[in-house]
Amino acid sequence: MNKLYEVTSMLMEKNEVKNIELANFLGVSSQAFGNWVGRKTIPDKYAKKISEFFNTDLNYIYNPKTKPVKKVKIIGTASCGNPNTNHYQLNESVNYNGEFYKDSLYCVIANGDSMAPEIEDGDEVICDPDANIKNGDLVHYTVGDESAIKIYIRDDEAYIIQFVPYNQSKTFKTKTIRLDDDIDIKIAKVVAVNKLKFNNRLARLKLIGRA
Repeated sequence: MNKLYEVTSMLMEKNEVKNIELANFLGVSSQAFGNWVGRKTIPDKYAKKISEFFNTDLNYIYNPKTKPVKKVKIIGTASCGNPNTNHYQLNESVNYNGEFYKDSLYCVIANGDSMAPEIEDGDEVICDPDANIKNGDLVHYTVGDESAIKIYIRDDEAYIIQFVPYNQSKTFKTKTIRLDDDIDIKIAKVVAVNKLKFNNRLARLKLIGRA
């Protein structure tokens, strides 16, 4: 039994995948796949295709004790400053190795520094549109063409929802929406951030008022 067969068998059982389904994806006959099963060996040249089928990465295929890395689609950008327009025609994806992967997760690229240092310009922000949202959560919201990332605050007594930036200024403003406003609004909880700037001195200096 080779490692590729061992992990593939585990993934097939976990995801209830039939031999013929994977065989068709790999472009081999069901007979050939059956022969692999009989010998408990799958040629290593199919490892990349198998990782694509199960939406994971090659590292996990050969090291299944590590957390599987899943691909999450980038749907556009989100402002961390002045609201900007969505761009939903991107076909790229980013890696996610969190505990709670689901197909509905999506990614937006942060634009601006109103949420620094937690989220900085260019960071990959992964969002869950199905998650329960509570006061204080980081969220990505869209209102029409406006797309932004801020802190969620709901005040039932005042009958409003507010989206608040970390860094308040004339440029970075709180957005307030009444609960009875007839507005099409979508809100998703931020569940992970892939940090792309590990040494952002400017963001730290701004946070302590020295820039």
